[in-house]
Amino acid sequence: MVLQRLLGSLLTVALLLSFAPAVSAQAELPPGDEPPKTLADRIADAGTKDDYKGFNTVIVYDHAINRMKKSGVTYVEKTMLYKVLTPAGVLEKQVLRWDYDPQSSWVDVQKVVIHRDGETIDVPVDDVWDLPAPQRAIYWGNRIKLLQLPKLQVNDGIEVHTLRKGYNYALLGQGEGGASGGMNADGSPPDEKFIPPMPGEYFDIVLFRADVPTIEKKYVLHIVKDKRLISQSYNGPVYTRTDYNADSTIYSWWAVDQPAIAHEPRQPDASDFTPKVVMVTAESWEAKSKWFWDVNQNQFEPTQAIKDKVDAILSELPKNASEEEKAKALVHWVAQNIRYSGQTMGEGEGFTLHPGDMIFENRSGVCKDIAGMLITMMRAAGMQSYPAMTMAGSRIEYEVHADQFNHCVTALKTEDGSWRMYDPTWVPFNNDIWSKLETEQEYLIGHPDGADLREIPYSPPEESQLKIRHNAELSEDGTLTGSFRLDGKGALDSRMRR
Repeated sequence: MVLQRLLGSLLTVALLLSFAPAVSAQAELPPGDEPPKTLADRIADAGTKDDYKGFNTVIVYDHAINRMKKSGVTYVEKTMLYKVLTPAGVLEKQVLRWDYDPQSSWVDVQKVVIHRDGETIDVPVDDVWDLPAPQRAIYWGNRIKLLQLPKLQVNDGIEVHTLRKGYNYALLGQGEGGASGGMNADGSPPDEKFIPPMPGEYFDIVLFRADVPTIEKKYVLHIVKDKRLISQSYNGPVYTRTDYNADSTIYSWWAVDQPAIAHEPRQPDASDFTPKVVMVTAESWEAKSKWFWDVNQNQFEPTQAIKDKVDAILSELPKNASEEEKAKALVHWVAQNIRYSGQTMGEGEGFTLHPGDMIFENRSGVCKDIAGMLITMMRAAGMQSYPAMTMAGSRIEYEVHADQFNHCVTALKTEDGSWRMYDPTWVPFNNDIWSKLETEQEYLIGHPDGADLREIPYSPPEESQLKIRHNAELSEDGTLTGSFRLDGKGALDSRMRR
């Protein structure tokens, strides 16, 4: 009886084991579900030129896995899959390009494969060229990597795998990073080189559309478990999921079947209407404001030469000139005498503004340097001025205090405690101190006590009127003679001058 029971138990175990793979497979793939698509499946299902009229290529799959370290340095594993739709698309994709800034990131092209009629063609990635990037007005040493592909054909799929290391720096410019040291065994620079401007913090803005249609785009973030992420999606639906493991919180966002970004004259910036996710770990606008002040508080000490120049400028004004009149004289001097040209000046190519005396001597710089020059000269005149960041041409999402900045300006605290904003980069050959086309624009002042995000007041139409007066005379022979006089204010005055 015991032997019979033992044999029965062994038979039961054997039967269970024989069915285990089927049970496991069934658990992984419920009835009615299809198995995950392979890259070949995605290319085949992507369609043809008839499905994307007016487009030469389509993004089949855009998948990025971002792994943040405690230092803030992030490793990005990215997979891109394109499909060529037309002969013009063959030319467009014949050379692949990757842009990067050596001060903030490093990129490695790891694998490129061409999918053609069910077969694969491996492209040697040893042939990647690393070249200086074309530059204009700002010469900070950006680079590009290029890879020439074998002769492509219509309906080819192009699979690209890259690894990028660094940080997603603010649009205002590069941060300084840490010490460079030697190279790692894999040929990449050490992580210390790419510590972000705010060490240990993470930020990104992810747009889910491109200049061509996108069938699927997915963004995954592995963030260290003791970090809290603030995020929000805008401008349309985006799928989201949150997972956990022992070391990280894993956030995922994705969108499918996204049309291409339409381009029309005078349209808003793409980030104002394209589905996007904005994310950040910094705790508040006040924290960002204090940090921006801390990294710049020693950059505005006026030298004797600067004080002498300020005295000379103000000496041309009436003795009873107001602070507003003095500030206007200074902003116009800076605008006309510090030309826009960004050369590498050592440390401080990002959030750290170069010292005022350096810019006064070089007489050139980018927006942050021109703003810093005005701050220095205002302080030499006894005014309370501070640096501020803004986003020219687009809005800043208030709910997520991320680095949504691409421009630096000057904030003056007036005698009544209010703030008056100056944009010396925009001012050349203009009467105003701020563009009427950039009203209702948000800005963040770098202040020792911290400041909240603020907004430029609305400018009504009557502040930008254009008056046209026509004086004419019609002679007996039918000849019309006369003159036009155009008087503009605000935005219309600026438009005529430019």
